Amino acid sequence: MIRNSPSQLVNDYEFVQSIRYKVTKFSHLRLYESMEEGDNRHKSELLFKMLKRDGFNVRKLKVVFDWKDLPIPHEVIRHLNRSGTLWVHTILEVKIGGRWVKLDCTWNKELERIGFPVTKNWDANSDTFQVTKGVIEFHAAKNLKNIKRPLKEESKSFALNLNDWLKRSYL
Repeated sequence: MIRNSPSQLVNDYEFVQSIRYKVTKFSHLRLYESMEEGDNRHKSELLFKMLKRDGFNVRKLKVVFDWKDLPIPHEVIRHLNRSGTLWVHTILEVKIGGRWVKLDCTWNKELERIGFPVTKNWDANSDTFQVTKGVIEFHAAKNLKNIKRPLKEESKSFALNLNDWLKRSYL
């Protein structure tokens, strides 16, 4: 495969997208191409490293999104009672033909059948689907401030319940 080519870009994107979504503790030590599961933090960081390695001009972008805009049941969402459902998410932008294209590799293709916004057969030219089809705000990674961080205990409870629900949904 030719380095810095559209086919390499699609290959890298689809490889990382295919990693099963599961909220797990973030560690740079877990970022390897043979990992079988990870959440947005793992997947966006791995894709960032792969694209850099393959010669692409890539940068990180922060996105504020609402978990309520996803097809997640209320019994899972309710665990964010005090923290709220607005969270920060990381996507990438890659320079293609002189313009920046947005890449979000978070949701693996299996999640499309339960309503998640999944990009299939990406053309390496247009933006991929983003984390939700709801309202989202884009921010330069270094400029994002004043976003309420979720409470640790709620975040953990939400993650456990989301993972459990997703596991049942995969069956």
